[in-house]
Amino acid sequence: MTGRIPGKGQKLLETLYSFLVALALSLVLTPAVRWFATKVNALCRPNSRSIHSVPIPYLGGVAIYLASILGMLVSPYHDRGGFRAVLVGGFVILVVGLIDDLWVLKPWQKVVGQTLSALVVVFLGASISFVTDPFSGAVKLLGALAIPITIMWVVSFENLINLSDGLDGLAAGVGLITALVMAFASMKAGRSATSPLAAALAGSLLGFLPFNFHPASIFMGDAGAMYIGLALAVLSVQGLVKSAVAMSVFAPILTLMVPIFDAAFAIIRRRLAGQFFAKGDQDHLHHRLLELGMGQRQAVIAIYLVSLAFGALGMISAFAPVSRGGPIAGLAVLAVLGMAHKAGLLTVTVSKDHKRQAHRG
Repeated sequence: MTGRIPGKGQKLLETLYSFLVALALSLVLTPAVRWFATKVNALCRPNSRSIHSVPIPYLGGVAIYLASILGMLVSPYHDRGGFRAVLVGGFVILVVGLIDDLWVLKPWQKVVGQTLSALVVVFLGASISFVTDPFSGAVKLLGALAIPITIMWVVSFENLINLSDGLDGLAAGVGLITALVMAFASMKAGRSATSPLAAALAGSLLGFLPFNFHPASIFMGDAGAMYIGLALAVLSVQGLVKSAVAMSVFAPILTLMVPIFDAAFAIIRRRLAGQFFAKGDQDHLHHRLLELGMGQRQAVIAIYLVSLAFGALGMISAFAPVSRGGPIAGLAVLAVLGMAHKAGLLTVTVSKDHKRQAHRG
């Protein structure tokens, strides 16, 4: 940050300015990128797992990246360490995602790319080097564990957002809600230099949504989804994990509770069915909502509303006393389990062949 520390009003103005600049840029860059993607034939063509029926331009992630980075730059009070990590680490994962979108990477190759982007983040100083005990307030250094924990944190966020990118506007909307929660939570936690960065990410996603909401005219692809995940991971580390407010990290975690549990249930389902945990399927929450008779817009808006509700719970639990925040977070988890059961996410179908193989094993 710069030497002069801005007042509270100035911090809010800087955060709002970053948001508006990124929003305006995204509204301009997204149709330009869409035109370019169409010209170079960078299209997402329908396949057996697709919900769309016509080719849709890719490369939306490029517009999100450029708009958010430029929006971050306009604030002189932003967290420079966090910005460098998002700038460089985000570029690495954007390139990995573009390669996967256009030529398709093998799962292990994608994991290598995700790990590389996480290592860049650690190298640039955005690592989980300590945690604050929520009961005593004591700071506990992680030492050698800092690097693997940070890598797992970044890769997990990248995959969470990527897995949620199954319906038009879903990943962008969930990312937008989470970024806004982070902007407010960081400021409340005393890490206001992270707020303009989170606000710029939110602005870029809001500007992208009109073109990505059903019926989408452009997709963000793996490039955009994984970049959003990396940016959220870095901002949560810089703005909340490193905060003296130990429970503040609950704000983004609870906001992302739907994709977190969706991913967890997907892994459990696949393992119980004898499938590789990273194998794609059509049993995610958004697929189940469509099966229940919802349209794409209805399903996406329903998940938005749930994410907003959990974001509010996250803010309350993060800054309430531990004796209150813990139970609130616990109730939120139980609520997700209840909704998952209602939607049929906990149902696992195991074929007779898999049963026989399991019995022989």
